Amino acid sequence: MACFRRCYGDTYPSDDFYDAARLARRIESGSLRSVVAIADDGTLVGHTGLTVRHPGARSIEAGNTVVDPACRGQGLLGRLATALTALCVEAGYIAYLHYPTTAHEIMQKASVRGGGVETGVMLDYIPAETDYRAIDRTVGRLAATVVYQPFSTAPARTLWIPSAYQNLFADLYAAAGLARTLRIADDPIEARHTTASNAYSTRRGLLQLHVPLAGRDLVDVVDAAESHYRPVVVQIDLCLDDPGIGAATRSLRQAGFLFCALLPEFAHTDVLRLQRITTPREATFAPRLANAGAQSLLEVIRAERA
Repeated sequence: MACFRRCYGDTYPSDDFYDAARLARRIESGSLRSVVAIADDGTLVGHTGLTVRHPGARSIEAGNTVVDPACRGQGLLGRLATALTALCVEAGYIAYLHYPTTAHEIMQKASVRGGGVETGVMLDYIPAETDYRAIDRTVGRLAATVVYQPFSTAPARTLWIPSAYQNLFADLYAAAGLARTLRIADDPIEARHTTASNAYSTRRGLLQLHVPLAGRDLVDVVDAAESHYRPVVVQIDLCLDDPGIGAATRSLRQAGFLFCALLPEFAHTDVLRLQRITTPREATFAPRLANAGAQSLLEVIRAERA
C-alpha cells in the first residue's frame, strides 16, 4: 500500500490497494496474484498483478503495475513483466490482457515490444483525479489501451461476430496469430431474456456488465443498471459464442455504445467490449496514443461516433 501511495498518493482508482484487509482477502482467495520488486532495505518498490474475472478464461487480466518514482529508469518494469509472464504460465494461462495508460508513452510502447497486440482503446477509463506524481498529464479523464499478450498457443475457435466488425476482427485476429473461423451473427434475440452480471467501481465511475446471453431486454437491463449507479463510463462485454451478438450489438450501437475492445479468451470464449461515455468531451476522443495499432482502433471509434 505504501508503494501505491508513493506513486499515486490517495488517488489510485482501485480501493483494494488502500485496504489491507480487503487486499489480504483477495490474495487468500486467489483472485489476485502478484509479482513484487523488493529493494535491498526490504522496501517494496514495484508491483504487478493478475486478476481473475471469469471462470473458464484462458487469458487473465494483468495490471495494478507500479514502480516507485525513486526507482524508475532501472529496468524494473521489464523485470516485473518477465516475472508476471512466468507466473501466468505456471498458473496455466495462455495470455494476459493489460491496460497501459495514455498518461505517458512508456508503458504503451513497452506493451507491444514484447509481442503484445493492441486490441482496444478504453475511453475515459482513468479518473481525472488520478495523480501520477512524477509524470505530467493532461487535464480530465484519460484513456487506456487494451493489449493482448500471448505466450502460448490459443485453441482454434468458431465464433459469431457482428457484421459491422467483420473486417476489424479479421485484422485483429491475424495480428494476434489466433486461429478463428468467423461467422456473421444474424439470430434474433426477441424470444429470450438477457443473462447478465454487473460490477461497479466507485473510484473509476465505471459500470461493467458481463453478458453471456443477450435478449430482447438487453438495453433495458443496461439502462436499469446505469440508472442505479449513475456511472461516468459503461462497458458491456458480449460473448462471441452467442449467435445473437449481431442483433445485440445493433441495439447497443443505436443506444450510443461504441467499439471498445476485442478480448480473446477473456471468458469461456472471446469477448467483444462496447463502451458508452455518459458525458463525452472532445478530449475523450483525442487520447495520446503512442502506437499505430491503437491509433487505428481510435479511428474506428471516431467513425462510429460520426
